[in-house]
Amino acid sequence: MPEPPEPTTDRCRYPAHRRQVGIARRRAERVVAGWGLDQEVVDNVTSVLTELVTNAVIHARTPKGREVGVTLRLLDSLVRIEVRDADSTLLAATSERSEDTALQQLPDNGRGLLLVDRLCQGRWGSVEEIIGKTVWAEIPLTKAAAGPVQEPSADQPDAGLCQRTGAK
Repeated sequence: MPEPPEPTTDRCRYPAHRRQVGIARRRAERVVAGWGLDQEVVDNVTSVLTELVTNAVIHARTPKGREVGVTLRLLDSLVRIEVRDADSTLLAATSERSEDTALQQLPDNGRGLLLVDRLCQGRWGSVEEIIGKTVWAEIPLTKAAAGPVQEPSADQPDAGLCQRTGAK
């Protein structure tokens, strides 16, 4: 009997609450490390995901009872992060800022997206959905580390809210 394909997509929904940011970060860290990627990629993915989920939970005008959707996809040369919320306001690109812009010179509400822009090498954006938007970011892979794919533990989100799928 053939073995099932390695999981290459992880989807999870989180209640739109500040406490869920850390939970989403820890799950992403386990998933990406389980894909056998090197620590730099794991760190970059978790940093970008943390910023995008924080924006969705804190800054998006997400009505009570709505959830934030997070999708991680392992592709040939990158990890794609998608965070969906119920606010249809698209995010403005920060890449117009000079590379020399110091983080200390930015207003408090602009630092996170500058970090996203730098870690993704400018490969991020947002698209309007029927309800809300999806903010996406792509982290390039550096090198693969040998290691088995491990299933993340359920942690806090209801296991029914998360799913992993394999390559097709």
